[in-house]
Amino acid sequence: MNKLIKIPAVTLSLFCIFSCKTQHFETPEYGKNETEKVISIKKVTNFRTVGSIKNADGRTLKEGKFFRSAHLHKLKKKSFNDFEKFGIKEIIDLRNSKEIAQKPDQLPDGIIYKKYSAFEDEGDQLAQAKKLVLKGKVNASDADKRMIDFYREYVTENPETIKTIITEILESDHPVLYHCTAGKDRTGITTALILTILKFDKATIYNEYLLSNNFRKPLVEKRLMLANSLHFLYPKMDLKVLEKLSWVEKRYLDAAFGEIEKKYGSTDAYIQQVLGISEAKREEYIQKFTY
Repeated sequence: MNKLIKIPAVTLSLFCIFSCKTQHFETPEYGKNETEKVISIKKVTNFRTVGSIKNADGRTLKEGKFFRSAHLHKLKKKSFNDFEKFGIKEIIDLRNSKEIAQKPDQLPDGIIYKKYSAFEDEGDQLAQAKKLVLKGKVNASDADKRMIDFYREYVTENPETIKTIITEILESDHPVLYHCTAGKDRTGITTALILTILKFDKATIYNEYLLSNNFRKPLVEKRLMLANSLHFLYPKMDLKVLEKLSWVEKRYLDAAFGEIEKKYGSTDAYIQQVLGISEAKREEYIQKFTY
């Protein structure tokens, strides 16, 4: 039995050595983690609390109010106590219905679970895109454009859903954990909007956003190394596409804010007109979540 297992492995390794081209991957931009605590939750990636950072007026974001992460499909029962320890009472799932059906969150009893998707994958676009990638019909430039378009559309295509998500988080009287699949794009945009509402400066908002690269580094590097080793299985696939889809870039968040300014004139106008947050309500949130 052991021989049957070892032979294919050796064959695959030799085949890879003689047929695979080593791919050089770029080093992503990382954030400076000066305040956010590293929280290790088994089988959950990119899990962290957003807190202890200062806004433009010198006020500090209270720690333990906002939590963000990737999906909770593999959350272990042994980790349920951590949620109780952090005081997390509500989960907001930003994934679409298909993602949720494929990998539903595993949650402790008593947790309030809500799902709000501002992006519904009509026509199974993600699955179709995956097939095109494997066939080599999508290159790094295409992937980059798709990411830019996604960020632009996410903040403006379904404004009522974005409003609901932000309102749910800011109106909660207990700690909330919100997440998507990787915890970097939809979750990153949501966090950026919340920090903008609370009047944090651009550098601080972008730094918090880039921390997803720090927290996801082991996972992404392992994924890229594996894809590089097994490239012979899909020789037409551009591995740079996987790289583009694995990291976050400032340009992506630029695209979201740029679309907001293009369509509404300013982020302040977007906050008032789309999110329905008056200046008085905004000040109320600042007092609630900062000190």
